Amino acid sequence: MNDPKIVAMILVKNGEPWISKTLKSASDLCKEIVVFDDGSTDNTLKICKSFNNVVDIQINETNLPFDEARNWNILVKMALKRNPEYILALDHDEILQPNAKKILFKEFLTYPNATVFEFQLFNIWDKPNMYRVDGNYDNWWQKKLLKMENQPNNLVIKNTNYPENRHCKHIPENVRGWYKPVRSNVKIFHYGYYDSVTRERKYRYYNKIDPNDTINDGYKQLLELSGIYSGNYGLEFRYLPKCMFDESIPSDQS
Repeated sequence: MNDPKIVAMILVKNGEPWISKTLKSASDLCKEIVVFDDGSTDNTLKICKSFNNVVDIQINETNLPFDEARNWNILVKMALKRNPEYILALDHDEILQPNAKKILFKEFLTYPNATVFEFQLFNIWDKPNMYRVDGNYDNWWQKKLLKMENQPNNLVIKNTNYPENRHCKHIPENVRGWYKPVRSNVKIFHYGYYDSVTRERKYRYYNKIDPNDTINDGYKQLLELSGIYSGNYGLEFRYLPKCMFDESIPSDQS
């Protein structure tokens, strides 16, 4: 089969620590990449522009409050303009595992009628070869890839009940095949909780914008390592084989 046209859509804001690796991993799989930047003040945009297959970049110049669903809907429209066969959604701190293209293209042949693919996220924690597996962390899947054939024209990512429309889906829900996704063998390495400084910053921010949160249990699992989303026996980890992690990523030294 000819390589299908996969367009990656990436939401960024101050993603300098990871965006280069995210773009590189997406470039191995995707013919084109579109980026929406929600006001970066670091070198994120400069890095994005250095990749030849980043074909469209839009910047939030409205100074409106952050709205995650709005931003993803903008990205969907950007991606659709590229006439993709598939669209792939990534955050700036999500990196596809090595050999993702080989694995995924084999799955396209195995499941020719599949329209939605979901991927397991490995939350890399403190060390580049270590990911957390206790509690909810052992079974974290997200729908990330959508086949565009015979999909409706009014694709939309829905608002959520969280402030800033946080925790919205990354591909539209009103699609054919939403309830019958294929679970891909491709893993996504998520670095959003990688080091203690980042975890503490996110813990404070989430509790500031949503101080009455009960569904996420106050995000205790990020710092207190307790609550309904942590394991019963404290932190638990597994280790990646050497061929799957990037040794150039420093361990958390804090």
